[in-house]
Amino acid sequence: MEAIASILHADLDAFYASVEQLLDPSLRGRPIAVGDGVVLAASYEAKAFGVGSGMPGRRARELCPQLTFVGGHFKDYERLGDAAIKVLGDFTPLVERISIDEAFANVAGSVHLFGPPVEIAKAVRRRVRAELGLPISVGVARTKHLAKIASQVAKPDGLMVVAPETELDFLHDLPVELMWGVGRVVKARLAEIGVFTKRRPGTKKGMARWMVDRAVDAIRGRFGWEAVGYASVALEAPRSVPEEFRELAEKDL
Repeated sequence: MEAIASILHADLDAFYASVEQLLDPSLRGRPIAVGDGVVLAASYEAKAFGVGSGMPGRRARELCPQLTFVGGHFKDYERLGDAAIKVLGDFTPLVERISIDEAFANVAGSVHLFGPPVEIAKAVRRRVRAELGLPISVGVARTKHLAKIASQVAKPDGLMVVAPETELDFLHDLPVELMWGVGRVVKARLAEIGVFTKRRPGTKKGMARWMVDRAVDAIRGRFGWEAVGYASVALEAPRSVPEEFRELAEKDL
């Protein structure tokens, strides 16, 4: 059976800051940050000035003098995050939550009830906006890694579908930091060897990481959603996936 783009990654946009703007309409359209001494989250209006999570409050104010700091309403974050994930659960039981504000959903078995994956993604976005008043971005792809990248590309408040035949074209010119697990340190190391986009793997380890990711997805597609714990697999080395699993998976790659 030909693989289709049936994995959704749904990610609430600037979640903490969006909740604060929802609770206090006077904050809408203004640059705000949740926290005080350290920025826990920033609205997109604040991000436009370079304010980001983990940034010292003093530095954030230097970048954006009009920045408003607000205290967090963590019970509301939990309540609204749970409600958004529940919307996904109304379309499929195969939901894997990976944080308070994001989750994967496998909708391959739901198309006969709700239509193509892209229509399910649109419905999720409409319901979250209508029922919760929050923006959510959704990526749709054949694998979880690609779906997560797609949701980042879709931000803010967008939808991105990556068809299987367009995967490489989609990835080639994206910055490497959009790859799941590539943070500031890895980004800097890749830059040292001249790797800035996904077009150039750069090292054998980079290619191994890509192949392991594909193997993990193939294993889970063949043996079930829980066959390999995605978050528990270290993708830095090809030995992270047992050879017997790799051999089975690669027959389908």
